Amino acid sequence: MTTAAGLLVIFIAVLFQVAVLPAFSIFGVQPNLVIVLLVAWMSVRGQREVLFLIPAAGFLLGLLDSQALGLAMLALSPLVLMTEVRELKLVQSELAPAVALTVGATLVYELTGLVTLAVTGTNPDWLASVLDVLVPAVVANVLLLLPVYGLLRLASLDLRRRPAF
Repeated sequence: MTTAAGLLVIFIAVLFQVAVLPAFSIFGVQPNLVIVLLVAWMSVRGQREVLFLIPAAGFLLGLLDSQALGLAMLALSPLVLMTEVRELKLVQSELAPAVALTVGATLVYELTGLVTLAVTGTNPDWLASVLDVLVPAVVANVLLLLPVYGLLRLASLDLRRRPAF
């Protein structure tokens, strides 16, 4: 897959995130397909491709979602720093760091929204937000990561180099 294919996949994921996923909830929260897709892309395809896709996803989310334009890009920006975690190869598996990165990215994304609410004058109930939004969002995104990671891994296989059996 190339970066152009990645941009197309991100565009479709953002459209799906904005138009379809609000109708679905897991544990009372909407899973964030964009975060999950970016983390899976980073784990399967590597740092080079995802560094271009993260700002594009943030920009598209800002344009199409009802949030402030820069908020999604600001909330996704720590993913750029998290790409280094994959490159360290701390464990043999690529799925375990992907799960950890999904947890971290979800926490940062949701906390960015809560901090924005606090800064703009709306005082959120922090304890209720952690229990009712953050924890279920982390669980929902990790559950969504598993099929997305598997599909992206299958799509990234080079069939010409694979042995017949």
